[in-house]
Amino acid sequence: MGFVTNFTGLLIARMALGAAEGGLFPGVTWYITLWYRRHECGFRMAIFFSAATLASAFGGLFAWRTSELNHTGDKPGWVWVFTLQGATILVAFIAKFFINDSPETWVRGSLQFSAF
Repeated sequence: MGFVTNFTGLLIARMALGAAEGGLFPGVTWYITLWYRRHECGFRMAIFFSAATLASAFGGLFAWRTSELNHTGDKPGWVWVFTLQGATILVAFIAKFFINDSPETWVRGSLQFSAF
């Protein structure tokens, strides 16, 4: 979203991001159930939801400080906010290669790359 030049582009990018983000929480919940027994899932989900709450709380502070980069590199502050927060897409892409599909595909002591 940091590369859009008008309001229409921003809306389209935001809708695409929202559609992609829509399955995050159900997906993480399902993924946790693959790795842990039923009585262990509650604690792991509580940790995940607590981390999501903390990320939301500190995300606003991060955005506020980032927006003070106003006119750095001839870009307004909101562009920097979206560009830096959008860099997490790189983390998600890299994580795809390190996250195993299920406990059956996990190999102890080595990295196993899962296929797309």
